[in-house]
Amino acid sequence: MASTVTDALNLITIDEDIFVAAPASGDDPRGLYGGRLTAQALRAASLTLPDDRLAHSMQCYFMVPGDATKPITFAVTRERDGGRYSVRRVVASQDGVDILDLAASFQRDRPGSDYQAPDMPAAEPPSQLAPVPQDPRMLDLDVRIPDDGDAYHRWPTRLWVRITGPLADDANLRTCGLVFISDMCTGLSKAPGVQQVGILPSIDHTVWIHRACDPNGWMLMDLAPESTSHGRGMYTGRIFDENGVLLASLAQESLFRKREKRNGHTR
Repeated sequence: MASTVTDALNLITIDEDIFVAAPASGDDPRGLYGGRLTAQALRAASLTLPDDRLAHSMQCYFMVPGDATKPITFAVTRERDGGRYSVRRVVASQDGVDILDLAASFQRDRPGSDYQAPDMPAAEPPSQLAPVPQDPRMLDLDVRIPDDGDAYHRWPTRLWVRITGPLADDANLRTCGLVFISDMCTGLSKAPGVQQVGILPSIDHTVWIHRACDPNGWMLMDLAPESTSHGRGMYTGRIFDENGVLLASLAQESLFRKREKRNGHTR
């Protein structure tokens, strides 16, 4: 079983544009961590590219919970290879059942305007904060939580995070590391009524990659709720490097349903 993010992103090629990831766990009854599944799908897409293409955006839909004790097959469709952009679609499946559908776009690197509107929010530096114990599904992530002045429920909305195991000097692999991180918390932990809802399963997840990143260095992820309605909630987020450079933006929609009481028990 993988013990690092690098290990988890090491896919096996079994045929042209078909890749397999090993099971995430031998005995974990929970579903797959969405960030891991998404990062692996993006990695599969990147392995089919011309050498000069870098990921700049991806969107995925989580269709059914995956099984952490089973391998995952990633089938890549080469939608387009143009002069500057490539588009890939990836379907992840287990036992013939599709669990994730991802679309990603890659661009040939080129110079251009460099501007960012938001400043990184104020936060104590990670060197002044204690490491926070993590769920084993987070593998080798080092997480520190600064005080942003607001209460949250269960999941922090502002956190420093880095991958401790070294990632190779491969821009697309490092972007996959950032995507692994991008799904680990939720901005909905500050939404009204969150104390009455369940675990907020992800419906879809989108990441825009603005600049090259190094997830072995500290990154600050800052999340905020946008809306809750019709049993769904949506939040947005930004990821900065330690120098305040905006690396990526993200948006996610999750289930946001109040727990029901049946026979005196909450479900």
